[in-house]
Amino acid sequence: MSRITFMLLTFAFFFALNIQAEVADPAKEIKSLSPLVIISRLDLELPGLEKVKAAESRGARTAALAALLEYYRNVFPLEPIKGALSDKERKTADNFARHIFQWGPYEPADYGDSVNWQWDPRGDIEWVAAIYRFFWALPLSEAWAATRDEKYARAFVELDRDWIARHPLQDRNIAHPIYTDWVGFPWLDIQTGIRATNLCRVFPILVHARAFTPEFLAVFLASIYDHQVKTEFFPMGQVHNKAMMEQRGFTDIASTFREFKDSGRWMALALDRGQESLLAQTTADGVQCELSAGYHLIVLEDAVHIMEQAEKMGLAVPEAYRQRIRLMYDYLFAVATPDLGWAMFGDVSRQLPGGERSSHELYASLLEASRIFGDPKYAARARLDYSNLPQEKSSAFREAGMYVFRDRWGPDQIYLAFHDSPHPCGSGWHDQPDNGTFELYAFGRWLMTDTGFYTYGHDPEKREWHRQTRVHQTLTLDNRNSSVDARARLWQAGADFSSVTVDNNAYEGFLHRRTIWFVDNSFFVLLDEAIGSAPGELALHFQLAEGKAELDGNGKRARTLFPEANVLVWSAPDEPLTLEEEEGWFAWTYGKRVPRKAFCLKSAGQAPQQFVTLIVPYRGTTAPVVSAGLLDNPTVGADRVELEASAFGKTWRIGRDLAAQSAWSREKGK
Repeated sequence: MSRITFMLLTFAFFFALNIQAEVADPAKEIKSLSPLVIISRLDLELPGLEKVKAAESRGARTAALAALLEYYRNVFPLEPIKGALSDKERKTADNFARHIFQWGPYEPADYGDSVNWQWDPRGDIEWVAAIYRFFWALPLSEAWAATRDEKYARAFVELDRDWIARHPLQDRNIAHPIYTDWVGFPWLDIQTGIRATNLCRVFPILVHARAFTPEFLAVFLASIYDHQVKTEFFPMGQVHNKAMMEQRGFTDIASTFREFKDSGRWMALALDRGQESLLAQTTADGVQCELSAGYHLIVLEDAVHIMEQAEKMGLAVPEAYRQRIRLMYDYLFAVATPDLGWAMFGDVSRQLPGGERSSHELYASLLEASRIFGDPKYAARARLDYSNLPQEKSSAFREAGMYVFRDRWGPDQIYLAFHDSPHPCGSGWHDQPDNGTFELYAFGRWLMTDTGFYTYGHDPEKREWHRQTRVHQTLTLDNRNSSVDARARLWQAGADFSSVTVDNNAYEGFLHRRTIWFVDNSFFVLLDEAIGSAPGELALHFQLAEGKAELDGNGKRARTLFPEANVLVWSAPDEPLTLEEEEGWFAWTYGKRVPRKAFCLKSAGQAPQQFVTLIVPYRGTTAPVVSAGLLDNPTVGADRVELEASAFGKTWRIGRDLAAQSAWSREKGK
């Protein structure tokens, strides 16, 4: 625990005792705030609250709440109706109003008149979490805003009241009946943070509804206060993306409800905790260290939100915090796929190709980076403005173990993202034991894709299947899961050639060294070295994109069979390897997957061994003639190695020298 964290937690503990002394016996747990005393938590000296103060001073609580409701309706003016609901949006809101909930890839579930918040109708913890995070509140508020139909506002009020009544703060540690390991599931950091954010989003809209009465306003604000008490005195306190989500919700309440006496102090605390959490959970080169890109984006967006809300409340944002945000945008800029998505390493979903560029996943985030930092390169990446894009196209984030090779900017680029990382932070739950894996895109389409994560909760067996090392593009020993324990050894990038070497302590007594050369910005040479004496069967695993493919066991090669662009995976025919087809799946989003071709190259021998593989993307349907081989029979694990590789009618001498920290590629005859 850092000194700052210790000080904050110590302060929180003693301050908690003071708060408890006001409302209860100091020896007892903090309890939910009574709606009867909510006005005492407000700063009635603020402009606009004069009527509230006057009514409160004469003991007219009902009149004070009515004046407070009028105040909030003035602070958040009601927007005019801008457009009609789509049929899908209306159906969703109508179902929520009838207590019929639907989340993720599952069928709807009818909760009946009395909502059982703990119910798990589809056997997935994420469903239960979504209910507790009030994901249903947004569609109800949007439906009311578009129709002014009070049934949507009444549904929100009814559901929120019911949740508040059933989940007092003093009962926050009650275990879930199914997910018993998650003590206090409704009040967990992530649930509390996201629910707070959602409540702040819907309040400016629904406060105008007739169903949002003065009496309910007191109940609502008391619950909002409870959220702040829980987060202030019982924060997550771990290096994790959820710690930022928690502080995001804490920030949202502080900035939305500035009438609370504590709002300024809350915001200062959120900024302090946000900075500490951000710096602790990101590498010095700006990568969220759970090594799962979707969570990188979540943490980045939350960090930006905390920063900007703090600035609006007059707080100075530390430069270290601001610069780490910029580095996180630099990572996003560098690794974004040609269609502005993420490489699917770890628990990452990806939007299927298609649609306008402005609809692609990272488009808006890149524009946001240019707005914040005044640097046109981010927006140029989004809009494909070549005049403002840098000459350097390949990138390395060595501390995080993330690398990107590309030959150009634009939709026709060759793009290979490579993942070979050190230990992730926290539990590593969102990472996968896939060190050495990669994804390949070329000439407008995906050619070799990651397996994906498929699910979190509803099917543990299939989740574990998708996490296996052997279903990723890397080397295994006896098909066992490898360790995530890598060290960058070499990175070199130039105008028409780039190379990387990374060591991974994959198994006890076994180091997997993978070197990749991007030769002539047109094809890839892989050298995999199994260094050590651990016994067991060695296998190189590869997976192709969904679609038709050809596996040639005799030729020890495989290729896709798309009409416009393809990839050839080649190993020397005389190598003592056997090509075998394996089970293959591709899961691009939660709960959905399709079969695809996968295979491995099994070795007849054991470590130490080394293997040369060519990964050759090409246009059209005719695969190029290729070859490759090591020169001078180097010792497995030697610092210096040289190879000769041929493709597209040319031959190159390529190599690396770890001691000299150099790599090279020279076309023969030049």
